[in-house]
Amino acid sequence: MYRMPRNVSLSGLTTVFLLLLGAGMHGVSLEAQKRVTRPFVSPAQDPVVALWEPESVRSILLLYTGKTLSKAKADELEGELKKSPDKIESRLLLIGYYSVNARTPNDHTRLREHVLWMIGNHPEHPATAEPSLRDLPDDRDGNAQILALWNKNVELHRDDVAVMKDAEKFFFSKDPVEADQLIHQISAKEPDNRQWAIELAQLYHMFGIPGENIDDPAERSVEAYKRVLELTKGATARESLAGEMAQDAFKVGDFAAAAALAKIHLQSQDRAASQRANTILGRIALRSGDIPTAKQYLLDSAGPAAAKDISVSGPTLILAKELLDHGERDVVLEYLTQCVTLWPRGQDALQIWIGDIKRGSKPNFGNLGF
Repeated sequence: MYRMPRNVSLSGLTTVFLLLLGAGMHGVSLEAQKRVTRPFVSPAQDPVVALWEPESVRSILLLYTGKTLSKAKADELEGELKKSPDKIESRLLLIGYYSVNARTPNDHTRLREHVLWMIGNHPEHPATAEPSLRDLPDDRDGNAQILALWNKNVELHRDDVAVMKDAEKFFFSKDPVEADQLIHQISAKEPDNRQWAIELAQLYHMFGIPGENIDDPAERSVEAYKRVLELTKGATARESLAGEMAQDAFKVGDFAAAAALAKIHLQSQDRAASQRANTILGRIALRSGDIPTAKQYLLDSAGPAAAKDISVSGPTLILAKELLDHGERDVVLEYLTQCVTLWPRGQDALQIWIGDIKRGSKPNFGNLGF
């Protein structure tokens, strides 16, 4: 497991996490940028830090920073909590500290106490969804108490979306049935938030459909698609859903599911459907040794239905590249020639690639070949 080097400052961690979470600095004043990377302070003390460090990011920073605390500092924080038990930041620092530095039974007891306090008193806080607050190492009784608290929180806070979101993260890998129900409940409260359709698709992909024992992977994937579609409200998102799920299934080698979903995607009105679905189907055919079918899918991926997509985004060349690797030069030349009329602004590149293949060399398709 990766551990943060002890010589990494908290200000450096702030910058790293902001970059990872996509909090770009474009258009931000130089003074604001300086503040973002200075030592960690309370949002109450600095509104700019509050703006650039949402609670979820601060939680991660506190937990990671706690791992580097000295024992003396940890003892000091413990003393402060006896006087002021509601200091959430101190508790998160200590949870981080004990998660890697617990050596004695008393240390493990303190870790459990802090985690249970957070979940029991602040289930809405994003820190409660972090891994170090979901599982206590080698503490079966503590983990049973965490489960009991989350069951209680779900019962008492069904109208609190923040609590339900943290509960969903907790149950996702522990109880798919409960997670399924929570995703639907949250989605009903946030019908325009596509995150929940994506989360449901991931749940079904990782753990299957709760309550369904469907052995055929293609049939199972279609059923999952139908259920995820129910949570997908936007017209554009609905049209592209099957293609996205097909792509995800292909990436993990679930080719039967990918093929079934790609065929559904072919029937959609999504601009990218013809090129995307035919490419997935061709790559699947290639992996099964059916080269003639793969070649036909390549040509279909540049057919009339793909014209608008290719004219805007260019051709998807990964299947062409794979067929070249199998020595299928003629069909790739035919495919590239079809693309010449469909992708006017890419004609120069296409002619270079065509020339490379005719000379017996492999063209460099760049990012289009991935």
